[in-house]
Order: sequence, then C-alpha cells, then structure tokens
Amino acid sequence: MAGFLNWWDGVELWLSGLPFVAQTIVVMPAVLVLAYGIAVLLDGALGNGIRLRNLVRRARDESADGGGEGGPV
Repeated sequence: MAGFLNWWDGVELWLSGLPFVAQTIVVMPAVLVLAYGIAVLLDGALGNGIRLRNLVRRARDESADGGGEGGPV
C-alpha cells in the first residue's frame, strides 16, 4: 500500500506542476469516464426502482379488485 501511495503522491505533484490547460487536458478524460459510469449506474438503479414500484402498484391494484375475477359478491 505504501508503494501505491508514494506513486500517487508523485502523480499529484507532477499534475500540480503542469500549467492549467495541460492539467485540464489530462484530468478531463478521467472525470468524464467517471461521470459517465456514475450516470449509467444511477440510470439503471432508477429504472429498476420504477419497474419495481410499478409491479407493486399493479399487484396492489389487482388484489384490491379481487384478483381481477369479477370482484366481491
């Protein structure tokens, strides 16, 4: 772990020594990939949540209708 942390410190020092435009060119691809990954995960989670909510709502409505077989007598 110490080796990785030393390497990371070196990367930070190298990056902070670059001019602003060069920093932007180096950092933006990583940030964009990370943001895209987070967006895909959140989209999937939200889609599954909505699908689950609709299934629960449909099951609740069917049970309230008496199972969809003519209703209560």
